[in-house]
Amino acid sequence: MYKVSVILPVYNESGIIHRTLSAVTDFAAANPQFCFLFVNDGSLDDTGSIIQQKIKGISNIVFVDSTENLGKAGALKLGLAHTDTDYICFTDGDLAYSLDHLHKLVESLDSHEVAIGNRNLSENHLRNVKRVVAGETFNRLVRILLSMPITDTQAGIKGFRKHAARKLFDLHRINDFAFDAELLYIAKLKGYSIGQIPATVDEEHQHLPSTVKILKHSPGMLFSLFRIIFYRISGRYNG
Repeated sequence: MYKVSVILPVYNESGIIHRTLSAVTDFAAANPQFCFLFVNDGSLDDTGSIIQQKIKGISNIVFVDSTENLGKAGALKLGLAHTDTDYICFTDGDLAYSLDHLHKLVESLDSHEVAIGNRNLSENHLRNVKRVVAGETFNRLVRILLSMPITDTQAGIKGFRKHAARKLFDLHRINDFAFDAELLYIAKLKGYSIGQIPATVDEEHQHLPSTVKILKHSPGMLFSLFRIIFYRISGRYNG
């Protein structure tokens, strides 16, 4: 019986998936208490077939396939349906954060129901300027509109105790960039304790362009935060 499940959603990542697979297979071999689930989120390239070929015969790496693109939130929810471990974590399929973070995340989950990575707690927190501006703009809005004291809701490495994961993903409604903030907001409403660990972005990943475009996505992100407020007022999170 595994103690920790780690869900990695992937979409059209055939160009980098070999690097990810190499890191995951090495980590899985050295840490048999971890089970990894690759969720292929309707990729249009050969990402899925590459993963399936590489993980043959590895018992603690599982492949979950979706024929349609569900988005990150939907892919994580699909992966969650295939887990039954005490702790459930997720990280980005491009491994923007090294797998070594998982040990600290699990340690935090020993005393918290939710644990998240926070880039602002890392000594080496310098990041791509555009990523910093986009992330800090959104996180300021989260702190103001949702009264959330967390300075970084968006780092793509988070963990949950099983009961908390089931509850939060059952109640969540947002499927865009704001879904991380929504999960943490619901956790706050439920009184779950939230631990934070320093999260350092991989140096190579820091130089990649951000998928969040400030001018393009800011109105939608702001609207999603108001949706979260509306859902709370209307009782959508009362389950």
